[in-house]
Amino acid sequence: MTSTMLIASHKQAPVPSSSLYVPVHVGHALNPADFGFRPDDSGDNISAKNRSYCELTAVYWAWKNIDATAYGLSHYRRYFAGTMPGPNGSKILSADEANTLLLDFDVVLGKPRNYVIETIDSHYRNGHHGEDLDVLRAAIERRSPEYLSAYDTVFQGRKLSLYNMFLMRAEAFEAYCSWLFPLLSEVETHIDESDRTSYQQRTMGYLGERLLNVWVQAHPELRTTHRKIVNTEGEPKIEKAIKLMQRKITGRRQQ
Repeated sequence: MTSTMLIASHKQAPVPSSSLYVPVHVGHALNPADFGFRPDDSGDNISAKNRSYCELTAVYWAWKNIDATAYGLSHYRRYFAGTMPGPNGSKILSADEANTLLLDFDVVLGKPRNYVIETIDSHYRNGHHGEDLDVLRAAIERRSPEYLSAYDTVFQGRKLSLYNMFLMRAEAFEAYCSWLFPLLSEVETHIDESDRTSYQQRTMGYLGERLLNVWVQAHPELRTTHRKIVNTEGEPKIEKAIKLMQRKITGRRQQ
């Protein structure tokens, strides 16, 4: 099985030396520096939309330009856990481990984070522009109403697999991208990001992060498993928890 695990990066960073991993310079159309990575603005691409789509510009590029039997997405500082030596002394997923997983599963997602004190819906509304979710749900109702039940289940729940990270068999990847990108394309026509901070302009990336969970929820026929994610730079869990509580108490979103 030929698996391709993208490493989305917007800057120079240490990357593993393995045939599994393909470092991709996301937003290359906006920042044409040479990091020695594959640019995401070759062929059919949405590289110029990287400020909003974030790492999803790499996913789109792979969908349109890479032929593989399985596809995945990691980040320059986030990988699925495994036994292969990775950046900064980490242990990350190897090609053999990826192929072994795909013998038994169609989709691999990150181990979900449990938000405990709020739902996925309220977490988004407290941290971002809540009206985005109204636009998104309306678009799903128009385009694929059969996904509304899965949408409501995810957004009324408290657990979420994060970072748009996944590993999928090619058939699942094709189905997922064919659903995700036309949906986001419609959503972006109804959202004005011009007056938002750079952090809050990452709208399509944030929505896509949640939609990955919705898509998997809507397809129980897929054999899905979850795997720990390691941050090679360390995960500031306490700082994130404090910010979450501050937003919950003050009602002020992160700028």
